Amino acid sequence: MKRKSDTRGFSLVELIIVMGIMAVLTGVTFGVFGYLNTGKTKKASNKLNSKLTYIQTETMTKKGDTYLYLYKMSDGIYTCTINGLNTGNPSGFLSRSELDAYLAAHNVGDKICDSKVTITGKGSTTLVLSETNMLKVGYSKSTGAFTYSNDGSLADDGTLRNKEFLNRLELKGKQTFYIKLIKATGKHYIENP
Repeated sequence: MKRKSDTRGFSLVELIIVMGIMAVLTGVTFGVFGYLNTGKTKKASNKLNSKLTYIQTETMTKKGDTYLYLYKMSDGIYTCTINGLNTGNPSGFLSRSELDAYLAAHNVGDKICDSKVTITGKGSTTLVLSETNMLKVGYSKSTGAFTYSNDGSLADDGTLRNKEFLNRLELKGKQTFYIKLIKATGKHYIENP
């Protein structure tokens, strides 16, 4: 009786082929994730640009003024549109603590991107969106022009910022996109990076 030898197992060639396939799949996976992260910034800039159009239309067609608040939380950046008449303050101005209380009471807010994207307002000064400040954008009902795009929050040194107009919003992630704000006309558009 002949005894057959056990031929089960992997040969060196089979092992090398499997390792090569795994390397290719790993490379493709990381490439896809990089592509998705690049798209996050573009998607956020498109959402923010659409929100600006929305609040302009709301201000021009509805009673009261509608404002766009742009704020950062630990898990990302959010927007909230609020009509000044709904806050009990017709001017619509809310401090960051008042905004947080309003958000908690009304369960509103729309996440536009995760925390990997940063948003910076640029004018004669720069305002980096953080968990302690916010940006507020509004329009004039009579002219359609921007009223302001800064909330007058505290600066890093503790001084009160002026309610200055910030003429450009920079969204920075894997790519950088800019939303240009033209104060006199209320126009806004995404600039090519």
